[in-house]
Amino acid sequence: MTQTNLTRRGFVQASALAAGAAALAGGVSAVSNLAPSDKAYAADEVKLVHTSCRACISNCGIIAHVQNGRVVKLEGDPADPMSEGRVCPKGLSGIQALYHPNRNKYPMKRVGERGGNQWERVSWEEAIDTIADALMDMKEKTGLEGLLCSTGGGGNPQFFSPPRFRNFWGAGNVFEPGCAQCYLPRNYTMPLINGTSDTSIADSGCAELYNPNVSIETYVMWGTGPAQHAPSSAGRAVVELRVAGVKTVVVDPRFTPDAARADVWLPIRPGTDVAMMLGWMRYLIENKLYDEEFCTKWTNLPFLVDPSDPAGALLRASKVFADVTAENEGYVYYDEGTGEVTKAVALSPDNEATYRPALFGTYDVTLADGSTVKAKTAFEAYKDQADEYTLERVADICWVDAGDLEEAIKLYATVESGGISLGVATDQYPQSTQAAIGAAALDCMRGYIDKPGSPANGFPHAAESTVFPDGFMGTAPYQFQKPENIQNRLGYVEHKGLGGWMHSHIPTILNAILTGEPYQPHIWIERSGNKMAMLGNASSWVDAFPKLDLIVHMYMYPTSFSTEAADILLPTAEWLETAFIQGRLYAVLLRQPVTNLFECIDETFIWAKLAKSLAERGHEGMQKSFDQEACGATPAYWETMDEYYEWVASNVGMTWDELKQKAPYNDMEPEQYWDAAYEDTYRGLSKDGSTYAGFARCAAGDIKDNPLKCGPYGDTMIYIGRHGAEQFDMPAASSEYLPMPYYKEPEDYTDYADAYPLVLTEGRIPYFHHGTLRNNPYIREIYPAPEVWISPEYASEHGIADGDWVNVKSPRTDGLDVFSDLSTGKELTAEGQNLVKDGIYGVAKVTEGIAKDCAYMERFWNPEFLEDGKDPRKSWTTCNMNVLTKNTGYYNPEFGTYTLRGINVKIEKAARPDGIWYEPTDFAPWLPQPTENTGGGAA
Repeated sequence: MTQTNLTRRGFVQASALAAGAAALAGGVSAVSNLAPSDKAYAADEVKLVHTSCRACISNCGIIAHVQNGRVVKLEGDPADPMSEGRVCPKGLSGIQALYHPNRNKYPMKRVGERGGNQWERVSWEEAIDTIADALMDMKEKTGLEGLLCSTGGGGNPQFFSPPRFRNFWGAGNVFEPGCAQCYLPRNYTMPLINGTSDTSIADSGCAELYNPNVSIETYVMWGTGPAQHAPSSAGRAVVELRVAGVKTVVVDPRFTPDAARADVWLPIRPGTDVAMMLGWMRYLIENKLYDEEFCTKWTNLPFLVDPSDPAGALLRASKVFADVTAENEGYVYYDEGTGEVTKAVALSPDNEATYRPALFGTYDVTLADGSTVKAKTAFEAYKDQADEYTLERVADICWVDAGDLEEAIKLYATVESGGISLGVATDQYPQSTQAAIGAAALDCMRGYIDKPGSPANGFPHAAESTVFPDGFMGTAPYQFQKPENIQNRLGYVEHKGLGGWMHSHIPTILNAILTGEPYQPHIWIERSGNKMAMLGNASSWVDAFPKLDLIVHMYMYPTSFSTEAADILLPTAEWLETAFIQGRLYAVLLRQPVTNLFECIDETFIWAKLAKSLAERGHEGMQKSFDQEACGATPAYWETMDEYYEWVASNVGMTWDELKQKAPYNDMEPEQYWDAAYEDTYRGLSKDGSTYAGFARCAAGDIKDNPLKCGPYGDTMIYIGRHGAEQFDMPAASSEYLPMPYYKEPEDYTDYADAYPLVLTEGRIPYFHHGTLRNNPYIREIYPAPEVWISPEYASEHGIADGDWVNVKSPRTDGLDVFSDLSTGKELTAEGQNLVKDGIYGVAKVTEGIAKDCAYMERFWNPEFLEDGKDPRKSWTTCNMNVLTKNTGYYNPEFGTYTLRGINVKIEKAARPDGIWYEPTDFAPWLPQPTENTGGGAA
């Protein structure tokens, strides 16, 4: 075996030339479809290949220009109705990513101790056999629970492959840093409140914003910045909305491009969003700006609250009426026409005239046992909940101007069409659930649900993305797991919302690794980028790595996690080498491989190869994983990539060759699509036989007589906390999941504000997606180091000028908030956290575009420290904001979200750290080195 440093320049250059010969020489025969082939191109011919980007989650259409087997140019594809041919720097970086000289080209095995950077090349057989043998050995010695899989949203084209593998394995845990901290709280919670969808514009949602036939009047961007995170699609759409006269409100501590053009910018203190939402609710109620008809007929706000329930669950009909049992359980309301408490039913043309529920008030209710209680309506409960949040108090809490606050509410609440797009910002601190409930409930109160001009709209896409294929979600995969295996996921009983993505709770996983309680994880298979840059309180994980027997990292490049933790590196394919379908409004896009290099394999096939190896060793679940009949709705694994390609095409009823010839294509004409959007459902109110369609998703699990209302009063959340959403009843969480948003002051602010006076936030910029592309030479030339935004007042007080290097510290870097055993409080990670005691560094941007007494810093890491002769640990300890963030203390009950925003820091002037690449010429070693199409492991 050849021993090498992962990034030794001579090895990189030689490997690019030798890749094809090595691949065909028999050294990697386990890659069953790696075979010699004739050139698939004519010399100098330029072939245009329609594909789809995956530099971020937007998946914009791309046309790749391929000449002599090499990708020579990328441009936007006008066939994509969301981007309309535009493409951002992330997408244009695809060539540099594909031909980066430091790509992981072959399977590699560590030489020496973890934390170094010495590797030897191994065959795919040896790598897969090593992992399979370790897994089977673990299974025999300690059982199935010791498997840990993880992934990440940063460009991963097979987001659900890890939970799928875990489900076939039969037990264990899966996590993703952006799960409870990015999107899941909105993705899971908002549909349970508004009955239709989340309103994330970053995730290709909010189709109504692209509708050329609908005039939105006011659009609120709350913690989301489409001009930054998705400039080609969502950013473009918002620009055109503003040109058309749409009023916009931006709630963001930063003066983003969208804030700069907004009618009202509210520079909110990070971590206080829920207080502001409660203030908006109070104003709506006090000034009667809610949509009375919609709230009365199509929400659960008139339903009565059970005064005896500790969490405030809605009153069950079975407690009021003797003839109601579990089989016809329902909700109740006070009928203003009859003066009686009545069981709620789904509306129909025959009964809607007699449906006259009271929206507000407290009423005497005689229960089935003869006792009498006073029960308020859910809207009355909201009125009480929001009562203390006057404009003045909200302005004081959130550090905004009360006049601007009132103007923003009026813009939102005095029009016929509009709504709120809630962004990732609120997912990144422990009030993630409450913010999702709050934003969805506000739209419900205004009637901005399934309505023309509303982001909260259940528009379909022409095709479901095969990143989220049918059968990967819900109950289908559980046939390979026993209920106790599901229930034993770390932290799942407490944080049942994680079941939405079949994940586990990150701090509970870390605790289990460090303490062995309630059981010890042994083998970690990671498929994404740089966990050292993306995990909160990142240095707390260093003490965990020695506790694991084997750590495998699948990715396209070496990262800090590779050098810090991994024992085996598996080279995954870049997005220009992978395949899946992506629906974009009425269009169907196909990502298709335009080349395949070295021994890099599509992640789909890597999991399949590992499953096959385990099946050969007698693992029953993995044996069944190749049998479609045994798998049911879950797609079985594929033996070859050709089989996978055919499965992709089967999702739209074609063969792979047919799909490649046809895509991209419109599933229907645009006019037909937009007309059909409201043909069957309009605000959930269209007639379906003798009843209205309504909103089916918002009733708690014990309600069998579903009244089909949307659920701004989150009775569903209470039920999930007590029972879960599985096919079996789970134990109750120790903390109730409450039905209305409530405000909780960020812990850092209450505990450390005096010594750490600035409240720090983060937020996307157009050049990076999560932890990706910090090794891209062109993008790093544009954004070479993280900017640290501070106000002119703070800069003046501390002698900081624009462009100065600064040092940033938080209670985590100073050892004041060390991760401790969740049960005993004993410090567990002090040694690892000592690595970041000097704080981190960035470049000061002195600007009035940051809320006063706040600061902003984007996530960052420095791949230059992985080069020869450098200390690889500095790649994540020098500029990495996530050594400042918090994975301790309070986690919200529903998802266990920890704190990535709204942390307190102190910032001082500093010198530029040694070793950081900053000048344009510094990045020359990363310039792309095109290579021949070698066939690749995914060919």
